[in-house]
Amino acid sequence: MGAPTVSGDDTLRETMEEYGLTAAELGLAAESDDEAEAALLARFLFEPPKRQAIGGERNGLALDRVVKQLTALLRMLSGRQFTVAYSDPPSTDNLNIYLPKAVPAPEIYEQDLLLYRAMALVQVGFLRHGILQDRAVLAEIHRDWVLRSAFHLLAARYVLRAWAEEYPGLREDLRRVAVLDKAGAMRVNVTAVPRDGMPGAFVPLYESLVTCLNWKVPGAEGDPARRAIRVVDGLPILGAGAGGASAAPPARLTTLLLQEARTLREHFHRLRLGPPPLPWFVGIIRPEWILADLARDIAYEQEWKKGNKPLRQLLEAMARNPGGGAPPPVPEAPRVGLRARFLARISGPDTSKAPAYGALRDEHVEQARAAANRVEDDVLAAPPKPGADGAREYDEWDDAAGVYRFAAVKVVEIEGATGPLGGYERVVNANQRQIKEIRRRFEALRVEERWLHGQPDGSELDMNRAIAALTDIAAGHQPDERVYKRYVRQRQTVAILTLVDLSGSTQGHVIHLEQEAIVLFAEGLRTLGFPHAFYGFGNTHPQECQLQRIKGFEEAYGEAVHKRMGNLRPNGATRLGAYLRHAGWLLASRPQARRVLLVVSDGKPEDRGEYRGKQGIRDTAMAVAEVRRLGVHVHCISLDANEGADAYLGEIFGPGRFLKLDSVDALPTRLPEVFRGLVR
Repeated sequence: MGAPTVSGDDTLRETMEEYGLTAAELGLAAESDDEAEAALLARFLFEPPKRQAIGGERNGLALDRVVKQLTALLRMLSGRQFTVAYSDPPSTDNLNIYLPKAVPAPEIYEQDLLLYRAMALVQVGFLRHGILQDRAVLAEIHRDWVLRSAFHLLAARYVLRAWAEEYPGLREDLRRVAVLDKAGAMRVNVTAVPRDGMPGAFVPLYESLVTCLNWKVPGAEGDPARRAIRVVDGLPILGAGAGGASAAPPARLTTLLLQEARTLREHFHRLRLGPPPLPWFVGIIRPEWILADLARDIAYEQEWKKGNKPLRQLLEAMARNPGGGAPPPVPEAPRVGLRARFLARISGPDTSKAPAYGALRDEHVEQARAAANRVEDDVLAAPPKPGADGAREYDEWDDAAGVYRFAAVKVVEIEGATGPLGGYERVVNANQRQIKEIRRRFEALRVEERWLHGQPDGSELDMNRAIAALTDIAAGHQPDERVYKRYVRQRQTVAILTLVDLSGSTQGHVIHLEQEAIVLFAEGLRTLGFPHAFYGFGNTHPQECQLQRIKGFEEAYGEAVHKRMGNLRPNGATRLGAYLRHAGWLLASRPQARRVLLVVSDGKPEDRGEYRGKQGIRDTAMAVAEVRRLGVHVHCISLDANEGADAYLGEIFGPGRFLKLDSVDALPTRLPEVFRGLVR
């Protein structure tokens, strides 16, 4: 019986199934097997890594790949510089533009780029035409989702028409967006809803925004929407001023859009319909972002520092009556009913003028309603804008899937734990001899000794250049006369950031040795005068990776820094990749010529869930590669005495770029020695 045979077609089919590729992607048009193999390998060797959401779902084009193109386009069209940040769906806070991290799969570059352009144009159009400037309008649509969605659809229609009329070259692009399935995905707020089965009363609102072949032509229930569309299409498009910047529009535009949206809201309510869904590419209006008063919120958060309520009342009374003496008597307020007291509470503090219960008239009711609206406008609860907490999000590498996970971790800088000054003083007093020796060794690093080659004059001949000059002469060419070298001593500019592992595994002896090590290291760095910083790390959750600032780059040594150095406290896990990426970002902004990142850790990267074993090691290795591409030198001092530590340390940091200490007791003396080797 013969052996089973495998045809070339079977091999090709299995390869396509294994890698999820199409025939075109496999290079079937190639003339030879070598060309087909090269086409297949090019996909894995030369294309940038793909990125996915944390849940593992695939995505299309990522914003990072086109953000520079978008920023340039928006500046050219609007005459304004915008900061582009992340938000899904797209939105704006009247200052910046927020777009999704990536569009839905599959990735089709031209279509995805077109979709990003359309999303950005909608949001910029809202700003150019002042549609989101009226706070009263924003407060009204904030309280009613039906009104907000109707207003949004009408405003988006006006904005897209304005772009097409002002820049005819955009008309074809905007027409193509309407037929893209990704652009027409429907959402109510951030919840996806099916596109089929759309109520007829909504359908006219999507004319020229979304194309759907399954929608039926609505009957009389769609007449109010048709009328609103005719009104919006009949509004004049405001011309552009000098430099392409739109002239300040009259408030009448927003007023007319709001009037039509109110009419639609009443019609939808009569039909017992909720808010009309929004096509994904037009984004979402977030009034809470614009109405939020950051200064007021900060003042409210700091209110407790003024003391308890009786003390604050006393201080306010003293401020009102600085000359002393008894305050004027307060007349007794007349007795009023419950409803009158409520009216007085919302309309003002003067209760003596509140009408009696029986004398409450219609105008008083209207005053109460107006006052209540004013109060609601003033105290609208608003969630923080993206990044308002100062945290930074980072991707993580999923080695099993071969993709980056979008915003898998969030790193927030906090001030390190503090305590009594005695902890720092005890370390200094117990290590006087070592500190003196470290200072002496670091003093020798103040200048850099090296040869400068290719000089017009110097103390010695540069033999390589001299031989090249003789060769040029023999060939009949004019030689380079810079054939000398000179020995110089000059200062090397260095910035150093030390990451100290403060995870729960350092509890006990290790944390005390780390504390001693950074105190000794700091004494040596103070001698050099190099900019340097110390940070501790330990996380309790991927979205709560706390980077504890022990000493920042711009902080001077003083009591506050010494207290943090002498009171390190362990907590959490070791999600090292996130901290390496954040430390690399901090160092990349430093102006020094040489930037060094030192990592002190007692074990392998590990956290709850999937960030264990190979997953944590491969992500950390990828983070090290990313940081080195920023021009940062990364070195690790490991306190892991296990036999297998060399294998994962070599995989993460590379050969010769880590030091494994057999005894943690040697850390205080070896840490300064490692640094000396990095900057010599």
